Amino acid sequence: MPTPPIIRVICAVFGVVAVVLAAAVPESAGAQPKPDLPSMISADEVTSDEEFGIVTATGKVEVTQGEMLLKSDSLSYNRRSGVITATGNVGLVDADGTVVFSDFLELTGDFRDGIAQNFRALMADQSRFAAVTARRSDGTRTVMRRATYSPCQPCADNPTRAPIWQIRAERITHDQAEKEVTYKNAWIEFGGVPVAYTPYMSHPDGSEKRKSGFLMPDVSSSSQVGTMVGVPYYWVIGPSADATITPIALSNDYPMLTGEYRERARNGQIEYRGAFMNTRREGEGFGDHRGYISGRGNFDIDNDWRWGFDGSRATDKTFIDRYRLRQRFAFLDQNVLESRLYTEGFRDRGFAALNAFSYQGLRPEDSMSTAPLVLPAAEYSWYGEPGASGGRFAFEANSASIYRSQGLRAQRGSMVASWLLPYTTNSGEVYSLGASVQGDLFHASRIGSTTREFRPEEDGTNARVMPEVSIGWRYPLVRQMPSGRMLVEPIAAVYVAPNMGNQAYLPNEDSLGFTFDDTNLFRRNRFSGFDRLESGVRSVYGANTEYSNVYGQRFSVFLGQQFRTRTESAASAGSGIDSRFSDFVGRINAAPHTWVSATYRFQVDSANRELLRSVSSMSLGPAALRYSLSHVRIDRALQPTAQASINQLGHAVTAVVSEYWRFQGRVIQQLGADDGILVAGGTLIYEDDCFVWGLDLTRRNIGRAEIPPDTALLFRIALKNLGELSLRGF
Repeated sequence: MPTPPIIRVICAVFGVVAVVLAAAVPESAGAQPKPDLPSMISADEVTSDEEFGIVTATGKVEVTQGEMLLKSDSLSYNRRSGVITATGNVGLVDADGTVVFSDFLELTGDFRDGIAQNFRALMADQSRFAAVTARRSDGTRTVMRRATYSPCQPCADNPTRAPIWQIRAERITHDQAEKEVTYKNAWIEFGGVPVAYTPYMSHPDGSEKRKSGFLMPDVSSSSQVGTMVGVPYYWVIGPSADATITPIALSNDYPMLTGEYRERARNGQIEYRGAFMNTRREGEGFGDHRGYISGRGNFDIDNDWRWGFDGSRATDKTFIDRYRLRQRFAFLDQNVLESRLYTEGFRDRGFAALNAFSYQGLRPEDSMSTAPLVLPAAEYSWYGEPGASGGRFAFEANSASIYRSQGLRAQRGSMVASWLLPYTTNSGEVYSLGASVQGDLFHASRIGSTTREFRPEEDGTNARVMPEVSIGWRYPLVRQMPSGRMLVEPIAAVYVAPNMGNQAYLPNEDSLGFTFDDTNLFRRNRFSGFDRLESGVRSVYGANTEYSNVYGQRFSVFLGQQFRTRTESAASAGSGIDSRFSDFVGRINAAPHTWVSATYRFQVDSANRELLRSVSSMSLGPAALRYSLSHVRIDRALQPTAQASINQLGHAVTAVVSEYWRFQGRVIQQLGADDGILVAGGTLIYEDDCFVWGLDLTRRNIGRAEIPPDTALLFRIALKNLGELSLRGF
């Protein structure tokens, strides 16, 4: 007798159904039968034929066990043959998020084997399988015939339209144990149009994040080195280590081998990269073997201390750029390769570090014989907590030993003790009282082997002690208006210290670079290191104004200058602070609209009011279409070693054409007597949830030696879950 509609019956027989169907899902990450969990069946009608041993459920059938849910129009179970059959709108939601649909599903035996017709599956990562038939065997292997795979979302307006890309194959096999999907006689289709055929292809399934195998190839072309074809192989060495090995074939040279190794340990991580090749080229200043190697790592010693290394070396100055390895290895510095070995510790309010540095210059004028080896370089710093009066003590120590096979050798030890007290009056004036003393001990040798500026006159040891007191003052005056706020803030500071002149009797290794601008006008010492100090009595003064309102408009202006009681200075001539009255430095910021913003920084000669340095940038337009303009001008007077002034103009355009398309254009041009385009290029990008396509064209009109001016073309395509193919033409 049929049971009443919509009843719920605890039924162990039907409990296996949800588990069996889960085993038939090719994408499932391994949901296993759980006979100990209670199962429930809901249907309009449930009947049992005792003579033939068949139990049947019809009408809105739902079977649940744990987090799994099965739905169908009808379901039957043959207790004698052990066959389960579900027909009509079969749907299964698995515990891992996989959703399966089918018109017909039949499971036999121990429920590890089964077949399905008109099979569709939605993976947890939103990728999709579809097949005319699917067969499950051994509980881990599913074979789908006349099948497709795509990670792309269907069109919201027309779900039946072909996805952006998909793989259509005669047979798709998913090996759940190996976590691999393989294809036989497959076509890659874009918008339903076949564009590439392969008799065999494989890739990891969505549950596998790391798996050994070949990656998408990298193809490039250059007028200098010919065609370069690289085929990377990714090797999973262990749960915390992997490597990528890429042999590269060159049409105009011998092959190159590149590689990368990465490993994470319990207390740190390491990474190595490198490239090596023999070369046919002769007479260009390098041998038959060329290459590059780099490595970095850091390891925890305990909760306070760690040690690490970060280094790189090349066989010659042009190898990295010539074979376009800078982009492959993501170099940041184009002129110098730095190697460092260090240990450092943090405890309470203190920091200590011990370093060793070595350098390899890549510029034509660089020489390894004059490159410094810094061994060791030690530093320690400590900042005390504010006292009852608000004052704070600080201590800093630093030492460095510099060796060269040819050229100046120097050792230095420095200690700085300082105290700073901020104080605010009832009227709103802000004072800062400071006192410091710095002591340094220098030793220099092989003086006669260098021609550098400010070199000592003779070998030997020298000492320097410089006490200094300072007082800073600023008075922020604020006027609040109904729709905005105006700030006017005069700023001044006075530093009093013995005058030490140009300090030419001391070696200078870490304070060679110097830029005078609004960001360091009020610093106690504007030099980047310890070898040079600003001394004497000097006062610094300036004013800052700013206006902002509720509409988002902002304007600000800053102008400042320094005055010295004596002209002697450790800064080189033309630095801007080598005379009694320094150059004027300032900054102007303006944002009159959310679509408009501009910044202008400048340095003006105090004697003749000549503009020596200007750095400006401006941005116009909304995010959908934005134009940026930048200009840099640095007078030759600020660059003692330069042949001419720098005067460059940069343009950039960013356009968001649609939800998926965007364009970027850029131009850098030289202004003046040698005006012309230095670099120009454009990038067109398409990107959606499963597909990235990009085209970049760049023309570079600057070059040297082995790296002449060139045109670079980069084509990039990336398919979700499959990988990326890059095609570069130069």
